[in-house]
Amino acid sequence: MPELKMLSRKSKRARKQMKLNQEEFAARCGISKETLSLIERENTDPRLSTIQKIASFLNDTVSDLLRIEDDK
Repeated sequence: MPELKMLSRKSKRARKQMKLNQEEFAARCGISKETLSLIERENTDPRLSTIQKIASFLNDTVSDLLRIEDDK
């Protein structure tokens, strides 16, 4: 699913820009480190509520977080 790839890519990029490890980023989002790890590895189909928590922490919308970007 390309949306999951975007979620993975954008959350990982944001986490690294903030210089947070997975545990810190997950705690600030209100999700578990295990869930974040699965998202970053594209090994889960996260609940909408989980995506909403990440989007809220990043001051973004769910649609922007899942929006497919060109690799250019």
